[in-house]
Amino acid sequence: MDVTFFAANSDCDYSRFEEISESSILGGGFFTKDQISDLLSCFKCASSAQSDCLWLLPLNFSEALATIDDEALKDIAVHWSDEVSWENTDVNSMDLAGHVLELKYAYLQHSDKRIFALFE
Repeated sequence: MDVTFFAANSDCDYSRFEEISESSILGGGFFTKDQISDLLSCFKCASSAQSDCLWLLPLNFSEALATIDDEALKDIAVHWSDEVSWENTDVNSMDLAGHVLELKYAYLQHSDKRIFALFE
């Protein structure tokens, strides 16, 4: 499923991609909910579901993402690629690292807001 990561105030309640301001989009890709859950578990945290399609990612994930060294983030992507949710896929850990690095650097411009994931 398509996932869009975006930055917004914590009271956000979007349900469609069209509601998201283009300037607040942080990235995205084709991920399952299990794969995003596994990414969060690599950071030792879990999301808070606002609805079936909208997740508020935890503050400690946002803080860690903004401050983590790029090499350590690449190591997390390798660990993420080994998670069960990627079993029987041809996932490339460096592709995942690219997604996470893109998310990190896009978020730095919005670090006063929270990160959400919208699943469509």
